[in-house]
Amino acid sequence: MALHHATTQCENVFTCFIFTPEQVGPTNTYKSNNAVQFMVESLEDLAADIKTAGGELSTFYGKNKSVIRDLIKVLQIDAVYFNRDYTPYALIRDDEIVRLCKKMDVQCSMYQDYYLYEPGTIVSKSGNPYKVFTPFYETVLPLPVESPVTARKSVLKSHAYGAVHSEIKLADARRLLVKTNDDVLVHGGRTLGLERLRSIKEINKTYADTRDYFATNTTLLSAYIKFGCVSVREVYKQFTGELRRQLIWREFYAHVLFGYPEMDPKNTIKWKNSRTKFDLWCKGKTGFPIVDAAMRQMNTTGWMHNRGRLVVSSFLVKALLIDWRWGEKYFARKLVDYDVANNNGNWQWISGTGVDHMPYFRTFSPWIQSEKFDSEAEYIKRWIPELADVAPRDIFNWKVAHVNYKDVKYPKPVVDFNIEFHEFLKQY
Repeated sequence: MALHHATTQCENVFTCFIFTPEQVGPTNTYKSNNAVQFMVESLEDLAADIKTAGGELSTFYGKNKSVIRDLIKVLQIDAVYFNRDYTPYALIRDDEIVRLCKKMDVQCSMYQDYYLYEPGTIVSKSGNPYKVFTPFYETVLPLPVESPVTARKSVLKSHAYGAVHSEIKLADARRLLVKTNDDVLVHGGRTLGLERLRSIKEINKTYADTRDYFATNTTLLSAYIKFGCVSVREVYKQFTGELRRQLIWREFYAHVLFGYPEMDPKNTIKWKNSRTKFDLWCKGKTGFPIVDAAMRQMNTTGWMHNRGRLVVSSFLVKALLIDWRWGEKYFARKLVDYDVANNNGNWQWISGTGVDHMPYFRTFSPWIQSEKFDSEAEYIKRWIPELADVAPRDIFNWKVAHVNYKDVKYPKPVVDFNIEFHEFLKQY
C-alpha cells in the first residue's frame, strides 16, 4: 500500500529496507533463523522485481532512526512512505520514525496494509476491543475488504549510497545474518507465494475435510502473508468458507494484542518447569510419538501443521506443567512464519490464560489425536524413523506397547499423561 501511494504521488521513489540489530542481531533471544532466511529470500526476489522495473532495492543494517536520518540527508528526501505494524515493538518504532520526519520537516505517510481491518477499528457495542472470537467474526464477516493495489514501477530509481555507511548488500546480509537451512519447508519471495496462492482453488474444495490430518500440508501460505510476499487481501479474495474463518483468527489475535498489550494472563498455575522435560519436548524425545514427530518436523523444516501446534502446546502445558511462555519462545525461535500476535494468542488459548481460551478441562490427548488424524502412522514414521517397523496400533498405545520393543531406540513416555493432566486440573 505504501509503495502504491509513493509511486502515484512522487516523481522519484527509492526503495529501502533496514535490518535492525534488535531484530536480527544476536541479542534477540526470540530470533528465528528460519524466519530471517525466509525474509532475506523474499528481499532477493523483491530486489529482482524492482531491478526489472529500472529501480534498486537498497538494504541497510543499523538503527532505524540513524539510517533514515542519513538517507534523508544524502538523498535530500522530502517524503517517507511505509506500512505500519501493530506489535508493541513496531508501534514504538513507527512513532520514532514519525517524530524524526517531523523534526527534519519531511512528510511522513503511513498506511495499513498488514491486516484486512486495521487493529483498533473493530470494537464491540461497548466501544471496547473484542475479547471473544465468535462475535468478532460475526462482526467482520459482512464487512467489505479493499482490493489489492499495484505500484507504478516507472518511477522507481537507483542511487549510489556512498555516504550512508550502514548500507549492506543482500549477499552480505545473507552471509552474515543467515545460517542457511536447506531443509526449510517454504522459501521466501512473491514468486513462490503466488504459486502457492494459485493452488488455493483445489485446497478450498477439501480444506474443511482434510485440514486436521497431519500428513496434509494445508495452504503453506502463513509465512508469505507474514512477510508481505502476498497481500492478505489477495489471499482473502481466494479463500472461502473455513479458510476465511482461519484468516479471521489472525485478524482477531492482532486486534487483541493491539487492544490489550499489557494484559496479564492468568498466572496462578504452579508450573513444575522441569528443564529436563522441557529439553526432551524441544528435541522430540518425550516418548509420545505424535508430539515428538511434530517437534522434529518444526526443528527440521521451520514449519508445523496447525493441529500439531495444538497438540504439542497442550502437551507442554497440561501434561508437563511447563509455563506456556517457554513454549511460545521456543516456537518463536524455530518457526518460519512466527507472528507475535498469532503465536501468543494460540498459546494462551491452549493454556487457558488468554481472553478467549479453550476450556481448561479440555486437552488434546496425544494418543487419541495420533490415532484419529494419523491412522496409519504415516506422519509419525516419517519423522520418527525409529518406529518404522512398529505397528500403528502399538504406536498409538506406546505407553504400554513399548515394553515389547526392547530393541527400538525410542524412549518410553516421559510422564503418565492422565496423572499429569489431572494434576493440572487441580490448579483450577
